[in-house]
Parts: sequence; structure tokens; C-alpha cells
Amino acid sequence: MSETVIRISDDGRVMVERDSGGIKNFKQIAPDTLVKCIDKSMVRGAVRTGLLPKGCISASIYDDGSRGVVLLYTEDRADISYFGTEYKNFPLPHLVFGFRLSAEGRISGCRLGVVENDGRLKPDTKMFHYPLSNVSGFYLCTGNNTFPKCESLHTLASLPYYIMAMPNNNDHFNHSLNKPGLEMRDLLELLKDKEPAFYYSDVLIPSGRVLNDFIEGRSS
Repeated sequence: MSETVIRISDDGRVMVERDSGGIKNFKQIAPDTLVKCIDKSMVRGAVRTGLLPKGCISASIYDDGSRGVVLLYTEDRADISYFGTEYKNFPLPHLVFGFRLSAEGRISGCRLGVVENDGRLKPDTKMFHYPLSNVSGFYLCTGNNTFPKCESLHTLASLPYYIMAMPNNNDHFNHSLNKPGLEMRDLLELLKDKEPAFYYSDVLIPSGRVLNDFIEGRSS
């Protein structure tokens, strides 16, 4: 039978005493070594996210209990509006949304980005500047809109639809972030009858960022 005793003196020294069948060995170790040994011996349970939402491509759980989720928006069209004008079935590029939720389930941050349309998502998938309004870098401005409390991550699947239905305005719009250099109204009129692929050939400008930057929360 063997026994190990750890003694910590008032001055911070750590002494390990090991008794193996009456034979005792003593060894002084650094405090950091003790911490590492304890850390390695701990049995950690699985981190469970619960049911994930449709289109989820990344999920994170942070030390403060908050959670982060990145979703691929699987629609390539939406009904949008701009200062009273409705654009039905408006084409969209490939979008990703990022949401940060507090431990209590409150949405504390929203992001929006445009990804390459090559059919596969990879960490180095190219990203583009979002050409319309309400986005600065990856930050998505949602105005005074209040989001419902999120008890389960799977309910986030409805938020991109809710966001796309919000009225567009000129907030954070920058005409230099679309190839033709058009103002918002003219850009909407140009795009309304086009296919989504038109964005990639004639509108989008690379941001110099990749999908992993978006997932990690690095700004555009």
C-alpha cells in the first residue's frame, strides 16, 4: 500500500512525501508543478450545447457562461423594405450570422458577414463587405428592436429571418463598399431583378477577412 502526502509550508514551499511499503521518499516541487498535476488529474465532464439551430456552423461556450453561435443563412432571397418601398423576393449573397448570448439567454451581440459562394465552407473561406445598410465591419446594428429571451440555442434559427424583415435605412451604408459605387436606393434597384450570383460578379468587394476571422470575432 502506498500513500502520498503533500505539505505546503507558510513560505509557499511544496513538499511531497511518498510512502511505499514503509519506504519514504521526499521531494520538493514548484507550486506551478502542483497546479499542473492537479489540473491533469481532474475528470472533466462533456460540454453540452443542447439542440443546435438549423445552419449552425460553429458554437462556443465561454467561461462566464455566455454562448456564441454562428449560422449560415440558408435562404438566397428575402422580402425587404427601404423607406416604405417593399422589395419582394430580393436576392441575397451567402450570409452568415453571429450571435452572442448571455448566461441568462439574452442576446448581447449580433454580427453579419458575406461568404464566398463556392459551395463549401472552410476556415479560410473568403469574406466580402456587406454591401447594404446596418452593418459596419461585421457589427450588425439592430436599432431599438428587442430580441426574445433564448432558452435554447435551437430557437436562434428564426432570428436571421426576423432581422432580414427589419426595415432598411441608410445607417452604416457606404457606397464605396459596392463595385458600382451606388447609393443605397440605386443599388437596390440594380439588384432587385438579378440572380444572387450577380453579387459576386458585379457588386461585392473582398474584405480581406476569412470565415475563421468571423467565427473568432475578429472585426472586418
